[in-house]
Amino acid sequence: MLTAFVVAQIAFDVIVVALVVLYVLDRRGTTSSSSSSTPPDWYGEVVNLAQDVMAATEPVLDRLDERRAPAPAPPPPPPPAPAPDRYAGARTLLLAGAAPEDVAAREQLSPGELKLLTNILATQARLASAAQNGPARG
Repeated sequence: MLTAFVVAQIAFDVIVVALVVLYVLDRRGTTSSSSSSTPPDWYGEVVNLAQDVMAATEPVLDRLDERRAPAPAPPPPPPPAPAPDRYAGARTLLLAGAAPEDVAAREQLSPGELKLLTNILATQARLASAAQNGPARG
């Protein structure tokens, strides 16, 4: 788009310079006594040429002025689904009273995962029993 505008501007500049040069040359060539009120023959041709160039470049410049706004960005993708809880089965088994070794073997848990899970469940159980018994009185 910018290239078309630059090309059109250069064409207009060349025409203006040519008109100025021809005008200056014409002024030097004519004497004050022989100057007339009618322009020379080439003047009409140059004016017609300038009008033709402007008429040819006007649609290009109009299209440049009517530039459309960029297309809106596509909507963001939906958030990914939450990962399944791989410890849900182990929690259920431990709360049901299954042996921790059996739970680890069945759910394929490492010893560290099993220990952490049993500590979390024990803490939750203590908090639940404390909430049922009421606040401690001292």
